[in-house]
Amino acid sequence: MMAGRRPSVSFSVAVFAVAAVFAVLPAMTVSYGLVWLFLVAVYLTLAVSYDIVGGTMGHMNLGHASFFGLGAYSTVILMNQGLSFWAAVALAVPVTVLFAALISYPFTRLTGAYFALGTFGLISLMNVLAHNLRDLTGGSGGISTPPGDRTVEAYYLAVIAAGATIALSRSIARSRFGLALRSIREDADTARAFGVPVDLYKCGALVISSAPAAFIGGVYAWKATYISPSSVFGLEIALSPIVMTMLGGSGTAAGPIVGVVFLTIAQELLWTRIPYLHLAMYGVIMVIIGLLMPGGIVRSRWFRRVMTRMGMSSRWMD
Repeated sequence: MMAGRRPSVSFSVAVFAVAAVFAVLPAMTVSYGLVWLFLVAVYLTLAVSYDIVGGTMGHMNLGHASFFGLGAYSTVILMNQGLSFWAAVALAVPVTVLFAALISYPFTRLTGAYFALGTFGLISLMNVLAHNLRDLTGGSGGISTPPGDRTVEAYYLAVIAAGATIALSRSIARSRFGLALRSIREDADTARAFGVPVDLYKCGALVISSAPAAFIGGVYAWKATYISPSSVFGLEIALSPIVMTMLGGSGTAAGPIVGVVFLTIAQELLWTRIPYLHLAMYGVIMVIIGLLMPGGIVRSRWFRRVMTRMGMSSRWMD
């Protein structure tokens, strides 16, 4: 090693350090701060799981929140049938994964804007079903779980889910499966010509990404004790993880993390000061990304210089 050169900090070490900090935060913060951190972990799980399809495979899944909402509703419905939370969420995740498997083939036959529009139609369909299946979902009035304060327990589950989703995403990125997904992102026809089972891998990526979203949906519903179609299938929950990922840098290790932290802080400031501009912020951010940072914050030159000076490994930007 050259004299005076700082040793790089690996992505895994940094993640474990952050996880250790999150583990002790409940004893150091007020309840409002803990709820905010819980939401950060929820969005991080959604953003990273979305990026398996959106970043690694290069298909913008605007309906990723449908897995979140289905996991939430399945958990609440099963809990109201007398099951414990653990039994309910343990059944809700396979139900959502099965749903993802059933829709994966017709949806992954679409490409580009057609895939994005098709998946956006999916979340709109789920929203309509949640409104109309009143006997099951409570309709527009929503549905409740047995009451109780579960903030601390839900916080830890959300942090564990976020950490596990990051680990899953990184393991996929380093595997032959991830290499195949990247080849599909670059040119699906060429990948198919070299023997990559494109349709199978597309379906697999969509199914894998659905599991973390379904689990965190169940945890969110358990913590909130009440959900409605707009809270789990609404425009905000549909767009937030995607905008966060694109802002940070889709297809990179640190991109979703940077985007989630930045945007959740911005959301909090807007909610408390100018709430009527809350949703308009997403459109503004999309325009800024397209004009100034098409690759996201992580791929920008100034961010790379800052990370290099801090001794961070280049894998953060990969």
